[in-house]
Amino acid sequence: MKKSWQIFVALVLLLLSTSLVSASALTDLGFKEAGSYDLGGNTVTIISWTSERMANYFDSYPPVLDRIAEAERLFNCKIEFMQTREIPEVNFNRLLAGESTYDLWHVQNKIGYWELVAGGAAYPVTQFLAADYYDILPPSFIATEEALKFDGQYWGLGPVEYRPMYGYQNDLLFVAYNKTLFEREGLPDLYELYLDGEWTWEKATEIAVKATVDFDGDGVIDQWGIVDARPWDLAVANGANMIKIDSNGRMVFNGDDPKYIEALEQSYQWWTELGVQFQSYSSGEINNTFRNGKAAMHFSTPAFGLPDLLAEMTDDWGIVPLPMGPSADKHYWTVQALNTTLIPINAKQPEALAALRAFLWQEDDISVNDFLATHVNSQEMADVLLTANFEWDGSASRVFEKYLGDFAQYTRDVQSGEKSASAAMAEIKPIIQANLDYLLNQ
Repeated sequence: MKKSWQIFVALVLLLLSTSLVSASALTDLGFKEAGSYDLGGNTVTIISWTSERMANYFDSYPPVLDRIAEAERLFNCKIEFMQTREIPEVNFNRLLAGESTYDLWHVQNKIGYWELVAGGAAYPVTQFLAADYYDILPPSFIATEEALKFDGQYWGLGPVEYRPMYGYQNDLLFVAYNKTLFEREGLPDLYELYLDGEWTWEKATEIAVKATVDFDGDGVIDQWGIVDARPWDLAVANGANMIKIDSNGRMVFNGDDPKYIEALEQSYQWWTELGVQFQSYSSGEINNTFRNGKAAMHFSTPAFGLPDLLAEMTDDWGIVPLPMGPSADKHYWTVQALNTTLIPINAKQPEALAALRAFLWQEDDISVNDFLATHVNSQEMADVLLTANFEWDGSASRVFEKYLGDFAQYTRDVQSGEKSASAAMAEIKPIIQANLDYLLNQ
């Protein structure tokens, strides 16, 4: 298996030669042909917390090496990348100063999206996009824009990217598992359990108990069953969402749903009652524990973290979806963040800006083989990764992350046994609801 996969990867790498821009890159999305837009020599500023890495992407990835210069020629503009973590403050300031007329704004559900859209700073792009624009985007992009709908309409154009994976969702979450450890401990392979429909919370608990070991009897756990199982992700895996739309079209907090309570109670069982989850909230400690072979399962491994695992982990490993909760009848995929691109409300040529973004980032730039070669090392992992990108329905465990108050602390209180799940959700509910009502003016 490993030898055939290495041959496959070698063949893939031969395909990484500079490719020509697809002639239909714009027209397929309902725009005019490249060369039909004139931005008047103005500077287009692409603002993001990852802008420096975006610029490096265009300077280092073969298929797009000349893309910036070509775009500047065809659209008669200059392109600059502005790196900042101060989103949405920078965006609002540029809007008020009249400096954003040729901006493209990269945002997330937790970095600026809701503030800018609800604050009236974003252009209603459906006014000029083709009627079927959102049907043509890659499946995971469609799911993202559905999840980010506001006031009954779409606002985002799709993401901008700083690594060769455009067309795929880089924030999808997986359970990574140490196959070397599993084999050594005589544990069932998670991919086989997943295929057989047996990958559940109950089975995860059974495996975690067997994998958690104090090897030298000194009372200190040397090998953990689980690291980084987050209750809000478990809730999605149980078919529950933190926020729902009620019969009046109002966004309401739903963390007191029985299925959500089950997730919180499962988190308590693993963390405190059974003691099979590594008790740390430090991402560095968590990641090192798994990568160094001291944990069987990492429950919060994002797609963008897979290349790092490939480079840094010595043991053999694989990925599967989050296990099914007791109230779920299938595997639900979720993400750690939702990304898209906004156009400012004062944009002078919004359609041209949207076409420019589509020209710079094209689905054809990234072949499926290219994507897989940098993210997985087996056909099983490729199956899981591609399935996730096609099946994910837009579920996000914390879609209004910046408006959740001390929700994370409340979940920690449940994990430690300081509060019951029901009491914690009853206490935080009015706080989150007030934040949602204020944000959405509902």
